[in-house]
Amino acid sequence: MGTIRLGVDIGGTFTDLVLLDDKTGQTMVVKVPSQPNKPADALAAAVKRALKQANAPAESVNLLNHGTTIVTNAVLEGNLARTALITTSGFRDVLEIGRHVRPDMYDLNQDKPTPIVPRDLRFEVKERMAPDGNVLVSLEPGSVRAAVAAAKASGASAIAIGFLHAYANTEHETAMKAELIAALPEVSVSASSDICREIREFERISTVVLNAAAMPVVSRYLEILGELTADLIPKARVLLMQSNGGSMTVGAARQAPAHLVYSGPAAGVLACQFIGQLTQRPNVLGFDMGGTSTDISLVYRGEPLMTTEADVGGYPVKLPVLDVNTIGAGGGSIAWLDSGGGLRVGPKSAGADPGPVAYQQGGTEPTVTDANLVLGRLIPDRFLGGEMMLDPDAALVAIRKKIAEPLGLDPISAAAGILRIANANMERALKVSSAERGYDPRDFSLIAFGGAGPVHAAALAKEVGFASVLVPESPGVFSAFGLLVADLRHDFVRSYMVGLDQVSTKMLTSFYADLQALGEQALKDDGLDEQRWTFQRTADLRYVGQAYEVNVAFPDGSIDADTVAEVKSRFHGEHQRLFAHSAEDDPVEFVSLRMVATGSVDAPTFRKQQALSTPVSQADTRDVYFEEANGFTACPIYQRQNLYPGAEFQGPAIIEQLDTTTVVHPGQTVSVDDWGSLIIGMEG
Repeated sequence: MGTIRLGVDIGGTFTDLVLLDDKTGQTMVVKVPSQPNKPADALAAAVKRALKQANAPAESVNLLNHGTTIVTNAVLEGNLARTALITTSGFRDVLEIGRHVRPDMYDLNQDKPTPIVPRDLRFEVKERMAPDGNVLVSLEPGSVRAAVAAAKASGASAIAIGFLHAYANTEHETAMKAELIAALPEVSVSASSDICREIREFERISTVVLNAAAMPVVSRYLEILGELTADLIPKARVLLMQSNGGSMTVGAARQAPAHLVYSGPAAGVLACQFIGQLTQRPNVLGFDMGGTSTDISLVYRGEPLMTTEADVGGYPVKLPVLDVNTIGAGGGSIAWLDSGGGLRVGPKSAGADPGPVAYQQGGTEPTVTDANLVLGRLIPDRFLGGEMMLDPDAALVAIRKKIAEPLGLDPISAAAGILRIANANMERALKVSSAERGYDPRDFSLIAFGGAGPVHAAALAKEVGFASVLVPESPGVFSAFGLLVADLRHDFVRSYMVGLDQVSTKMLTSFYADLQALGEQALKDDGLDEQRWTFQRTADLRYVGQAYEVNVAFPDGSIDADTVAEVKSRFHGEHQRLFAHSAEDDPVEFVSLRMVATGSVDAPTFRKQQALSTPVSQADTRDVYFEEANGFTACPIYQRQNLYPGAEFQGPAIIEQLDTTTVVHPGQTVSVDDWGSLIIGMEG
């Protein structure tokens, strides 16, 4: 058996790889430019480089876990497959009607996203289920044949099936799916009861449509990935990161690609949870700033926040996902002037191609990275460990021409303004993810990662009020590291709407037993031993009349009246914590029952590093711009590989390493903990 695991995270600008040798405990990082049109080629390049640098044979790799943005990109770029929808007669326009809630409630002219399936590709079938699962209208064979013929004639390469109340009874969807597969074996088919078995027709059908439309796209990518990995690392098992924080097999990903919507950001959340546990920080907030966007996530009392209501590109996705707040702010975010002459930053990004002006790859618009370079926070000949040369003169010219001269500013002031506005955007997002959700930032450590996260985190922590900033040992590839600690995971749900005063404990027992059976089968299909299986029950509850639910843990063991009373008590307590009020005398009802089936993997073992025995030595000094110093000031420059546990020094400081640069502001302190992480303390 091989001893090497690889985690590969493909981002908008760079593809990151972490190599872990389980035998020695050693890690290695690789960072290569992403190839948006051929993402698998960037993965292959990273794997080849890692094996060469580690001097490791290809056969020694036993696992590749991969985070990808392929589904998200396909949705945002409109590159999904031509998809048809087969639905219950009379419900052809569910996707069009949607909900009355608008993203901006005061904008009367906003347009809804164009449905993934246009109206002429939506076909009706005569059938009808009741909310309790009873058949009101049997599946009419003639309309089934007509729908199959229409779907075939449409030229669709994917078909979604979404029948009314199919969450309560899957019989009609299952029969329809069988007819389609038999008649159209080359077409991808997805039924809502396979991907999302819970209430809310619009969200359920939106989810299955997105899943079906992504199936051909993901299948093509997985074929390419399979060919590459078979040649590169023939003995490695390939897994993909899900939005829920667990891994999935290639086979599972082909059938349920909607679970990959937030694949990339999810890995970073797991890494935050892992390092929080390692350093005894149960409350951490992840700040992942890359080249095109910033992902913000929260881990509270050791558990990452989850949600079952997400969207991508304005399309609802009714699946369990890690709660990540993503904004269009990254190192490649473009600075521009609006029609009133106001300075804006983002959300448009220069991405990997052409990239910031300083990359010398054809970019002409000034970006956040260009501003950091002009202000001395990045060294031109040390970017990516010296692998990429930056052009500060080109960055300065772009800022002068596009921003400074139109505003009547000098280029340095314009560059400082770009950073102020970029930081203000991210500061608002951090407050939305913490204080505005009832969490006190002073109780949290901010974990800064991504290629640009450590450049900005110290300034943001000071403004928002975080107690400290933790910069992990390899922050630029931290999300890739998260892939190495991800377990395999499957989520199952069954809507069951009944008041707690009328609930049947026998029915609860039966439903959870069915869900666990599905979980056991899924883990068997994953090839995992039973010793690695765990199951977690939860339930969604609400006060009768509410339009939203609260998820609470459901006790293990047998289910009786005391169990139901405990769940009710947990619901009241969680409602109070979330919304600052509860109504213990009001009736409560179950809405959905959930089961998480997890197959554990061996977590990496890390040893505390040896403490520093010699004084901290700085590499050199250079002038860096800080607003606190009213301009440029002589700033010590440190190399990260020379900092060991026990090291302490004062800001200002710049700390350089292969995958990122850490900026420490005047008045802040830096120490290195036992695990090699930088701890930046705020000024007193």
